[in-house]
Amino acid sequence: MSEPLRDNDPRQLGAYRLSERLNARPEGVVYLAHDSAGAPVSVAMLSEGAAADPAARDRFTAAVTEGDGVEGPPRVLAANTSNPAACWVAAPHGGAGAGAYLDPVGVGSSGASGTTPGYAPYWAGAQAPASARWSWQGGRGRGATAAETSSNRGIVIGLVGLLLLIVALLVALYMWLAEVPPQAMPERPQPSPQESPQGVQGEEASPEESSGGRGGGEETVQPSPVESPTGDVPSVPLDGEDGAGEGLTENPEQIP
Repeated sequence: MSEPLRDNDPRQLGAYRLSERLNARPEGVVYLAHDSAGAPVSVAMLSEGAAADPAARDRFTAAVTEGDGVEGPPRVLAANTSNPAACWVAAPHGGAGAGAYLDPVGVGSSGASGTTPGYAPYWAGAQAPASARWSWQGGRGRGATAAETSSNRGIVIGLVGLLLLIVALLVALYMWLAEVPPQAMPERPQPSPQESPQGVQGEEASPEESSGGRGGGEETVQPSPVESPTGDVPSVPLDGEDGAGEGLTENPEQIP
């Protein structure tokens, strides 16, 4: 009897969109899915407990690839048996479908003759899908996420690559900043000489201006010419000039 998908169920495996649960048992869960064309497909996925058991995974792989332990194995449309996080197989819908490949996973649960008591594998209690930890945790119908198809190693490689990319960007940014010439600082303007006080300008003026400035308050006393004496000054004749000096008067003031 089918039932809606649960919150821990994947919404897509490979190219197949899961729509509902068809069967659930300790070995795994069988889903009804549809391919890209809308055709119904049966998809079987190992449970979390079976996927964690290497022996159970080996039996599932042998059943899918070689048909071991499967009576009339259905045609395999697609499968993923190399990733423990999500081991699944897809087969045409109808008949046993993909659930037939889950039968060999739990072998030994009952005796061959049916007289010996059967036992359940130690992982029988972990019936959640192996990809439940990566499945959509919101309400039903609010979205779909594909099951994780890469191992933890791929995640680590991706994180390391992202870290290297960030480091490369930082180095490139540092080299670009090192090549940019530093911006020249604007020169500080020289302070203009302040105007000297009026008194200082007067001191630096020319002597004519300074003398004129000082004479504005008081009159300049000019020396008066000395009058020559009015008395008779005797003339003394020089040698050789007796004849020339005869015509000269004794008083120089009488010279016209």
